[in-house]
Amino acid sequence: MKIRVDSVEYKCWHEVGHVAVCLQLGGDVDFVELPDGDTRGHARARCVVMPEIHRSVACGGFAAEFYLLKNEYAQRGRDDDRDINRIVFHNATHDREDFWGREPGSNPEFSEAEDMEFMHHAIGSDGRGGMIPIFDLYFSRMQHLVRELGQARRVEGRRVRKVLRIGQGP
Repeated sequence: MKIRVDSVEYKCWHEVGHVAVCLQLGGDVDFVELPDGDTRGHARARCVVMPEIHRSVACGGFAAEFYLLKNEYAQRGRDDDRDINRIVFHNATHDREDFWGREPGSNPEFSEAEDMEFMHHAIGSDGRGGMIPIFDLYFSRMQHLVRELGQARRVEGRRVRKVLRIGQGP
């Protein structure tokens, strides 16, 4: 499996990362979708979270992208010479705003210390902590949900919970 960075499938993985973290930590999901008519190709997940898990759920998409890249499931296109770290942090701009409690679009500039704290919360200081163990547990189910989202373009929370079966064993 090789996913091209910035493909629709890659965007689906980002959102499914939020959803998996949310459910694992005790939150709920209303839906995950690829909005029709969104020319930017964005995806979104609507998670229902308690304050104590809010920051972790905000990190889920970034952590999912890191997971794909670290495990060599994702790669840049041959003609894409952009710095992969910049791509992943750029994709998480709204998530970082959410993590830090900023209004969306208020200030897309983050200090190096802020980005480091966000990253360590998402993946640990060694790239094996944070949200990564959640993806180790549910990767194949997440893969199934990504495929379904790519085809259906919207998956309701009830179906998300059924596919991921988080907390229900192997």
